[in-house]
Amino acid sequence: MNKNIIINGINDESLNLLEILLDFGINDVIFIDSNREKVADLNTYSDNNIAIFGDTVSPEFLEYSGVNRQETDTIFVSVTKDDSINLISCQIAKYLYNAFDVISLVNQSENRSLFSSVGIDNIIYPDSTLVDKIINSSGGSMPLNLMDIPSKGTAVWSVEIPTKSLLIGVDINNLNIPFRALILGKIDNKGNPYDSSESLDVQEGDSLIIISSIRNKDSMIRFFQGGD
Repeated sequence: MNKNIIINGINDESLNLLEILLDFGINDVIFIDSNREKVADLNTYSDNNIAIFGDTVSPEFLEYSGVNRQETDTIFVSVTKDDSINLISCQIAKYLYNAFDVISLVNQSENRSLFSSVGIDNIIYPDSTLVDKIINSSGGSMPLNLMDIPSKGTAVWSVEIPTKSLLIGVDINNLNIPFRALILGKIDNKGNPYDSSESLDVQEGDSLIIISSIRNKDSMIRFFQGGD
């Protein structure tokens, strides 16, 4: 099912975030904010109005913004600097409108347990990468850096296989990866780990554990997204 993204909170990175999402084919994106000037400024950069002004903790406004649209799965993201706004808006999206996924910024570390206690557990922190969260939630595949190998420019990565990947059904040992990489194994969608020496087919939802150069991140995105 198609995804529509609603992002609560406009900041200096909003335009850059939009451009990155568009590059990944995620084009059903709306920004909402209670600051009229921020909304107007962001709309000047687009032929279509991509930002809406209103009360972002109002169920009626969130409904107007498309949180309960039919025939799409809504991913609601709240990234304001006010944790109370983030928490309330995410609760409305998740529990009142059954949003497909909810992602929230938590600005103050002491509030993390509060968000988790009410079921808002897909959270990011001020130094986290929001775009990775959105793309993965939308069915894409962004490599997750598990560990840097100091002084080598290399890292251990986890890459989740998305639904549309052409690699599904291919033996893990027969993957024709077009860059230098070593596959250590995989973790299936039930959390079971497997060694790469086993003859295993790649399945939707598998996480492949890979060693490769940090400079290959973009190549990994392209390869595992569709298996081109």
